[in-house]
Amino acid sequence: MAGAFLLTATALFTACSQDDDFFTSYEESAIQTRAGSNSDGSYTITFDDFSSSMMAGPTSQGTNCLIPAGSSATESEITEIVDNAPDDYFFFSIFNTLKGNQQWSRGGVALSKWNYCSNPTNITNVSKPEGTTSLSTDWWYSWYNQCSVYNLASTDGANQNAGHSGSNFGVVYGYNDTWMEEIGESEFYFDRPRKFVEFWYANTSYTYGVILNGNSFASSLRDNNGWFKVTMYLYDIDGNLLTTQEKYLADYRTGHTTVAPVTTWTQWNVNVDNVMSVKFDFTGSDTGTYGLNTPAYLCIDDLKIK
Repeated sequence: MAGAFLLTATALFTACSQDDDFFTSYEESAIQTRAGSNSDGSYTITFDDFSSSMMAGPTSQGTNCLIPAGSSATESEITEIVDNAPDDYFFFSIFNTLKGNQQWSRGGVALSKWNYCSNPTNITNVSKPEGTTSLSTDWWYSWYNQCSVYNLASTDGANQNAGHSGSNFGVVYGYNDTWMEEIGESEFYFDRPRKFVEFWYANTSYTYGVILNGNSFASSLRDNNGWFKVTMYLYDIDGNLLTTQEKYLADYRTGHTTVAPVTTWTQWNVNVDNVMSVKFDFTGSDTGTYGLNTPAYLCIDDLKIK
């Protein structure tokens, strides 16, 4: 690029290996990616330079992110860094370990490219109940499609260019589970205290479809005047809470301004200084004996920091 100098810095992201063994080595539990520099001195974390081997897969269910119960991780944290990087890393996340089990279903951030927003016509390469030869009408908003973003600005089922920019994005999962204590909030860190300027968010297909239609576990929020929201907690380097921000992902309560679930990437202006770590939690009106019923997912992309 004539007359331009592109500065890039290394980020670390704990992601999924293709052999169902998430933390077998440093190389498999973290990977370097690029945070592009902007003219105002900020950086944008796009998730787009990860190897395809780190993607949630081999289908949009992301079964390689789910370590079988009873297995153990050999590393609980990553202490090595990539040499010769302007900064050690910009972004770091790790799956939660709860009750001796570490996997995405305990809470965390997975890397994805999937975007099934309806049932595919070719079901050869999708997850489905064993022995199933056809897909139920609600397949696209089921656990079998939990890693898909609901982004109508992209080509449904193409599984490329579904992010806010590029193909890849992060899928946040987890919430404060006070009933079973088997799920926790997802969390990520920056390399040092940063101004968290903004990011872009979207629903997963799973969450979007259940909000509208319900399923065997959750009721339709649209039909039952329900609500669902995500709360973001921002912490400083000492672990002190700086502030919280929230977005209603759906609000159909009588007397409230209706908030319909988003159908494409939407900007979240954060603008908070000295942020070291970020947690997400989900709450909603549809809760039962075992806690939240609405699927607690959010897709994130293009995190801008200074």
